[in-house]
Amino acid sequence: MNFESLAKLLSGIDQKAVFLRFNPEIMDIAEKDLENELQFMLSDGVSFQVMIRDDTLPLILSMLQLSLFSKDKKVFTWNWKNFSSYVLCKTGKSLDIKASIIDIKILESFSGIKKVAPVSFVEAMNRIKHLVSSGLWKESENIYRKIHLPLMTTVLPHLESVGILDVERAAKVHAYYEIDGQENGRLRCHGAYKKSFVPHTMGSDLKDVLKPIGCDNLFMSFDFKGMEVFVLANSSQDSKLLRLCECDDIYSALFQVLMSSDPEKNDRELAKKCFLPVIYGQSARSLSLRCGLAADVAEKVVERISSLFPTAISFVADCESKVKKDGYAKDIFGKRRTNFEVGKEYLARNFAVQSPAATICLEKLIKLYFALEGKAQIAYTVHDGYVIYVTKDNWKQIFKKSMDALTSESELCPKLRLKVSCRGGRNLNDLKVIKTS
Repeated sequence: MNFESLAKLLSGIDQKAVFLRFNPEIMDIAEKDLENELQFMLSDGVSFQVMIRDDTLPLILSMLQLSLFSKDKKVFTWNWKNFSSYVLCKTGKSLDIKASIIDIKILESFSGIKKVAPVSFVEAMNRIKHLVSSGLWKESENIYRKIHLPLMTTVLPHLESVGILDVERAAKVHAYYEIDGQENGRLRCHGAYKKSFVPHTMGSDLKDVLKPIGCDNLFMSFDFKGMEVFVLANSSQDSKLLRLCECDDIYSALFQVLMSSDPEKNDRELAKKCFLPVIYGQSARSLSLRCGLAADVAEKVVERISSLFPTAISFVADCESKVKKDGYAKDIFGKRRTNFEVGKEYLARNFAVQSPAATICLEKLIKLYFALEGKAQIAYTVHDGYVIYVTKDNWKQIFKKSMDALTSESELCPKLRLKVSCRGGRNLNDLKVIKTS
């Protein structure tokens, strides 16, 4: 379709809703002169396509801005985040959108539905109607507006576009993130671009060749400490566990109450290996084999955890019971998981904690991005860790802003305050500890 025809069609669109789809679904943000197809599907059955290239993108965006991105319009779409990243990487500017963006892929994934993209406007609307009529939209609306929208329109596009330097390939490479891509709600990352890297699977060899962009830049890495234990305590409101979360180190404190002795070297790691697995249903025999504990000691650890934290155990057990009764699990934010195998419903215990923890990690990613906007850039994120570019001149300022953002009270979970560790340097394999207090 030529631009004169496209302009005429778009200027005639007075409908309040349109379904947009991209082919291929993932457009490579780093490659030049590739043609990508943008498909428009309208409620009257009309559909048309336009080819997006580097040289035509600005004109297409101008037309979309005038016709579709205005107030009161609803743009239904599939994998909008990638289009946002593509536009930012190609033009250097974020999309200015006043319309309501409704990403069917994210909404269905959050609701435990795994399907491919709709092929027509009617199919897209029927799938949205199902989400609304079944009550799934009501459960997901708060997280969609507070978490998914800023992620797909602003935060992740900027993060993906920043990239990192691969000195072996002598090129800037980019991570690709899929929102709500995993069963537990975590971001899924894979090598979707020709020039890509996957933070989730980085080994020491890859870390050696990934360097900051710019000669003056350094890495500053932040990680939450005991994230899932804090989320379990807050979600279950287990009073004993909440008190332990006030200690300097949650796993040292757990070892002390479980073993009735002060932790020595490696004892903290032992508590880490024992506590959550037992909460999630690991048996004494399995614990003995996994941690190298004598059988009677493992028995006592399981009994001790059960007696000390009954509220936390009841919380995850209720999630398992729901799977057995209703066929699905639902976390405190409404995210659903449906694909539990018969006999493996116990996996819902893990989901009950990991899923809200993943959402809080995303909440903190958003907060961190806006706290640093215009001052520093995020290189990449891996679950409960964030790696930021800093310089020798600004690292103290960025450190403070980052710590303030990451340790502030969660808006999604009132009274939840997380603890953070920090390291820095130019070599990802040899980052030095930065004291946080």
